[in-house]
This record gives sequence, structure tokens and C-alpha cells, in this order.
Amino acid sequence: MSRQAVIKPRLRKTRVNRSPWVVNIPANLSDTGVRREVFFATKTEAQTVCNQLKVRQDNFGLSLSAMTPAKIAEAAQAYDLLDGLNVSLLSAVRSFVDAHKLRTASVTFLSLFNQFLAEKAERNPKYLRELEITRNRFASIHDRMASDLTSEDLRPLLSKISPGGRNPVMRYLRAVFFFGIKRGYLVDNPISRLDFAERKRKEVQTIPSDKVQAMLIHALENDLALLPYLVLGFFAGIRPDGELQKLEWDDVKLADGTIVIRPEVSKTNRRRFPAISSNAAAWIETYRQHGGTFDGKVVTYGESQLREHRKANWTDAGITKWVQQGMRHTFCSNWLGLYKDINELVLQSGHDSVDTMWRAYHKGVTESEAAKFWSIMPPSESANVISFQA
Repeated sequence: MSRQAVIKPRLRKTRVNRSPWVVNIPANLSDTGVRREVFFATKTEAQTVCNQLKVRQDNFGLSLSAMTPAKIAEAAQAYDLLDGLNVSLLSAVRSFVDAHKLRTASVTFLSLFNQFLAEKAERNPKYLRELEITRNRFASIHDRMASDLTSEDLRPLLSKISPGGRNPVMRYLRAVFFFGIKRGYLVDNPISRLDFAERKRKEVQTIPSDKVQAMLIHALENDLALLPYLVLGFFAGIRPDGELQKLEWDDVKLADGTIVIRPEVSKTNRRRFPAISSNAAAWIETYRQHGGTFDGKVVTYGESQLREHRKANWTDAGITKWVQQGMRHTFCSNWLGLYKDINELVLQSGHDSVDTMWRAYHKGVTESEAAKFWSIMPPSESANVISFQA
């Protein structure tokens, strides 16, 4: 057996202002793996370090004696695998232990997604339905541990989705994985290493005024319960998905000419007060005259029923394909086209950015077109009806 190095402090003659006590640390006990000398101002400090090194030396001897030939051979193979990687065996083992602990604490992708869905249970039904579609789309990785999933696992699955539909799916997945990171199920978000599809900004599409009038008249004559949904969506800019379904008639202050969008109704969780335009008030009064109810929620249809009634309505009005966010885009474009005040429009619509609103809706419609839109009155207001060619 090789002789152990003697570890003790030594006093050395040295220059003024240099620490006189030195400890010689052998390579096998050095943190750097190289023999080195460390200097101290007092013998006490030097002796403390010597005592620590002796404990380390004794522990090393005990560990070495516990190494069986099989363990030594296995360690040698591990060193061979690490050869050329510039990674120490201890670092490699520690990384594996950390990964193993993480994987043990993780859950399957399906469990993670279901937990995320449960967390968002109070969100609007459309958002939850899109989340469920995204979850079901990735059934092939439902049983994979969330901590094991990488960008390379997701890339081929996402490539099967068209560029137009890929970005929303990636945003949903990114939110799910960030949720998992907060829960300690994984460390890195695999979506962060993937690129979103670049899409050219399209011009905002609106519903022509004659089509809007046709939709309102059809609802008045054939589907009275749908009429308030259309009136407040087109003329007050209330978000059709989420906000309108939560809005109650108590929030519609006809006497004050405003609508109260409560934080729990608002998409942005901020209270706002859209104005009730004169034509919106006229349509609501006509709704009342035809026996419309003002109790409870403004929209009485469930999610699937609402989709069916809306489609029947715009189809009857001669619209072959519905414009995404058509009512809100139509409101914002016509409001800015007539009133010109972008800051007020941001407050009315509950948007976050003046710049985005201006780029999206400036010159979306002409002033004359906007005037026609805000003059759409119910049939009972015959003197104010604007006639449109079919």
C-alpha cells in the first residue's frame, strides 16, 4: 500500500506582508486534481484546513477499500465512455441522478395536459374545446413522461399541421409545458427550441353593412333570442367568444347608455364601459317590443346551440364563409372610420395596444361606409332604414 501524504502546516520564511503558514495539498485531495500550496496568515487557520483534508483522506481510504473488483472494472468502463468528452465521472453521475429524480417526480404528457385543463376550467368554452382538440391530436405521446419529451419528439408531429394551424397549437403546448415547469415536472420547455411559422399579416376583413342588416332582420323575424348577441357584438364590440356568453342583462345600463364589462367577464380581467350606440339602443327596444326577455344572461343558448343558430343566421343573410372575429373587426373598423379617436376605441373595445389597433383598423372602411353601418336601424324605425342592393 502506498504511503499516505503527511498533511500539516509549515512555517516558511517569506517576504513581508505574505502569509507565513503553508499547507501542501496532494493531487488526490485537491479540488483541481493538481498538487498545490495554500498560504495562511495564522497557524490556526492552516491547521483547520489540515484537519479537513485528513478527514477527506480517511474517507477516501474507506471508500477505496469498499471498492470490489467488479466496481473498479465498471468505473474503468465509465471512464472509457467519457474519454474525449471533457466531462468528469462525478459530473456525469450527478447529472444522471438529477435527471432520474426529475423523471421520478414527473407525470405523463396526458396527465400534465389534463391538469392544465382543470386549472383553466373557468375559461371560455371555445378555448377549452381547442385545448381538448390539441390534447387529442398528440395521442401518440400521451404515455410519454413530460420530462422526457424534447423538441425533436414534437417536431415531426407538428410538421403534419399546416402552417396556418400550427402556431396556435404550439402556443397551447408552450403554455402546457410552462405549467409543468412550475409544477416541477420538467426543466426545459421543448417548444422554446422550435420556430413558429412566419405568416404575412392579412388585411382585416369586415362584414358589409347590408349583410349586417340582413343578419339582424333575420334574427328579429326568426330567432329573437339571438338578436341581442348580434346587436352587442356588432355595435358595442363585445368579444363574441367568452364575453358575450357571460354578459347579463343587469350589466346593460340602457338608461345610462353604457354596458358594464365586469372583470370576471372581460378577457383581459379589466373592467370597461362600452357605449350603447343609438342604433344599438333602437334594436334592443325592438327586441323588447317583440317580447324579448331581460332576465339573466344576454345569451341563453349553450355553446353548441349558439354555433348552430349563428350559422343558420349568417347563411340566411347570404354569407357563404364567416369571417373570423367578424363582428369585432366590423365594430372596430366602422367605429374608427367614423369617430377617428383611436384612444377611445382602445378603451371601448378593451384592447391592449393603441399601435396594434391603429395598424389593424386605420382605413379599414371609408367614412361613408362607416356612416351607413351606424345608421342601420330596425324596421320599426322606417324613417331611418338604409336600403341596400342585394
